[in-house]
Amino acid sequence: MNKELITSKLLFRLLAAVPVLLSGCAEFEDYSSSKNDSEYVEMVFTQDNEGTKAEIGEDGSGSFTEGDKVGLYIYGEQTRQVILTMEDGQWTPKLQKSELGSGTVRLSAYYPAREDVSPETNLHTHRVDTDQTGNGYEDSDLLWSHLDIEQEDITGDVIEMPFMHGMHRLSINISSDEGSLPDDLTVTVRNITEGSFDLSTGGIDTPSGTMEDITPRILSEGKYSAILFPGDLGEYAEGWVEISAGGKTSVYKAPATIGESSVLESGKETVLNLRLKSDGDIGTDPDPDPDPDPDIDYGGKTCWVYGVKTASLPDYPKDNESVPEYSFLVPENFPNGIWYKVSGIAYLNWQSDFLWYDCDKDDPDDSGSHPGYHDSNMCWAAGASNLLHWWTRLNEPYIEAYDARYSSNPWPAYPRPSFGFSDTEGSEIFDFFRDISRNRGGSDAVGINWFICGTPGISSPDPDIDDNYGGYFTEIFDNIDVAFRPEDAMNKESFNRIIKGALENKQGLGFEQSNLNQGVTHVMTIWGVEFDDEGYVSAIYYVDNNDHYNFEVSGGSNNYQRHRLIRQEIRYREDGPWKVLMGDSSIYPISCITVVDLKRDIWQKEFPEVEINEDFIQ
Repeated sequence: MNKELITSKLLFRLLAAVPVLLSGCAEFEDYSSSKNDSEYVEMVFTQDNEGTKAEIGEDGSGSFTEGDKVGLYIYGEQTRQVILTMEDGQWTPKLQKSELGSGTVRLSAYYPAREDVSPETNLHTHRVDTDQTGNGYEDSDLLWSHLDIEQEDITGDVIEMPFMHGMHRLSINISSDEGSLPDDLTVTVRNITEGSFDLSTGGIDTPSGTMEDITPRILSEGKYSAILFPGDLGEYAEGWVEISAGGKTSVYKAPATIGESSVLESGKETVLNLRLKSDGDIGTDPDPDPDPDPDIDYGGKTCWVYGVKTASLPDYPKDNESVPEYSFLVPENFPNGIWYKVSGIAYLNWQSDFLWYDCDKDDPDDSGSHPGYHDSNMCWAAGASNLLHWWTRLNEPYIEAYDARYSSNPWPAYPRPSFGFSDTEGSEIFDFFRDISRNRGGSDAVGINWFICGTPGISSPDPDIDDNYGGYFTEIFDNIDVAFRPEDAMNKESFNRIIKGALENKQGLGFEQSNLNQGVTHVMTIWGVEFDDEGYVSAIYYVDNNDHYNFEVSGGSNNYQRHRLIRQEIRYREDGPWKVLMGDSSIYPISCITVVDLKRDIWQKEFPEVEINEDFIQ
């Protein structure tokens, strides 16, 4: 790095450097074989958790299109590569089973494919484009997959290979003390330009290319994105991101760690929020105060999401010691109507006169040990269903007026599901999502907006759904999203501001929790909030769609209440990018919040004759 650039005046100060998992909302199409000839196999390339194609959207989602090429390594006595091309919705050429060898079939796949490779070893050389303003962005990404399978285990003459990300994505958001950004603003990012992947493990050798300047893709004003090689942050201690404007150049030096990690990891994203300073000084201004002023209006209060509180719904006792402790061995004896503890965790059982919802997955551990849907990756759909039950109940008078004027079933092939919820019958809304969507990760906000107004984002194996479904309330909510995720980095100030804003504006709340050990995220729903004496969120009441079988016992009755509200304390820290934590652990931060609006202004404009009895609701 040029020494003059290092010592030049900084134009920005770092607001946040936050690593997040790439979204699981991909749309890899699933194609079954068009031939019954058992001599051939059909290749199906899907996604696994974070695996997405980088060319579409800021959330990492995308889909294969006509002409895309995937490289397939077939290992044997002589390893060879076959280039498969998407043509008319099929991967061609079709492969004969005999081409795969006998016994154990070993395959590695990657995207985008390259002709100039030597597949004698597992190592695959990949390059990063220095100009990512155009096609160089997609070409710099690398999706990979590996599969060992016995010939006899190939069912339906189909081989499915889930793709995962091999690269890291850096997103840069730039704002300015002046309000508007300068017209001559330029951004470059330093990165190694070449390295080798072991496609059987996803591991990367030490990058062999040179450190060069990369021009990132411009997503919108002040928003940039670049695909980078994974690697040690220490490589960028002297300069990572360079910003130039008004004849001045500044350099952002990478910190020692981001999210308690000293490396840029495959399949993850780092978000840098940078601010241009008006004085052009060295950037010694302090960061925004992480400890906002006390808010006495909320001090010591318990608040519930609008429309949830009823006379029978108890707040958590102020006297924590009075909450009884129960053994998980006898879940039939868990009490109703009061908070109780199991192994120190506080719960409240659902009952029919409670107005919060807890849609649970059938197969949260992907083991197949429980009957029902294969929905291990559909926490987003369960979270969306919870909030859709809330949204439709509170808007019921308007929905009745809507149905009288418009069709309640815009697509008769999938009649609008019932809004009712019970412990025994579950949720038709959640069942609907599980019927029409693949078992893949996603966003509760996307699911809600798709259900209401047809906003794209659901990955369905049925092309008719994409062609015919436009949302159950699209007549008045066409292109009007009701759910959104504020882009604020989660810290004490932003978390409290978003929560209080939702409570004050009669909005619903979902959230995403990260598991830093496993590198995954989990979508859940908030129904209540406790505030400490200074008015900061100190605990949340939430439901977890993964806990349906948590208290299952062997050798006894399993006939007990399975829907539970959970109380979890919230704590904050000032250091590191993850500043809002659940409980005592440092590996379970809240990474983002979903806010759902009832859109009463739109309903009232459309149906002014409808009156809402607020006393009945709250």
